[in-house]
Amino acid sequence: MEQPGQPPSRRELNKVRTRESIVEALRTLVRQQPVHRITVDMLAEEAGISRRTFFNYFAGIPALVSEIIAVSTQHLAGQIEDLPTDVSPFRYLRTLIAEVGIPTDLIEWLALLNLHGSDDIGATTFERTVWTDKGAWLEQVLHSRLPDAIDPLYVATLADTIMTSFAAAERSWVARRAPGAAVDQAAVDDFTSLLEQALAYAEHGWATPSFRKDS
Repeated sequence: MEQPGQPPSRRELNKVRTRESIVEALRTLVRQQPVHRITVDMLAEEAGISRRTFFNYFAGIPALVSEIIAVSTQHLAGQIEDLPTDVSPFRYLRTLIAEVGIPTDLIEWLALLNLHGSDDIGATTFERTVWTDKGAWLEQVLHSRLPDAIDPLYVATLADTIMTSFAAAERSWVARRAPGAAVDQAAVDDFTSLLEQALAYAEHGWATPSFRKDS
């Protein structure tokens, strides 16, 4: 067992390198074809590992994409403090995102994963699998930031709504981009604006679609 302050062992370093090789293999393959058409065998060959080794790290391709998104959003999730009970959680998140921003590497991955479009059933199913997994992850985060006595259904609904907002913002963002367009600051700002608007719709209960975004 690693002791605090000790350098990582060779075994731990090898694990890190293997994980990085898997991520880089996915990065290479998604430039060539839609992510939902990539198989574990293809990814293992590109990474120079066995199929069995891949499954030692990930349950499948959706789990790999889910972890990549998680790594990209860890800083943002880490900024979530105890959620106030007297303010809409969507208002809180809109403020947090405005202050912290959306990580550029997350936007770059979303652009890459959508490089070939997402207009068939396979792509839609893959996307839903990933965002559902992230909803379960966010539910755990929120449970640690809300009072213990709060209704679990409230937490589950909140987590799913937030992730649905991310997914909706992603689809809208992809639809107005040229495939392969650069992910510059303008692209990041555009995604952030769409996400902020999606969360604002949730905050206002979807009752008045024409409300001002800065209300």
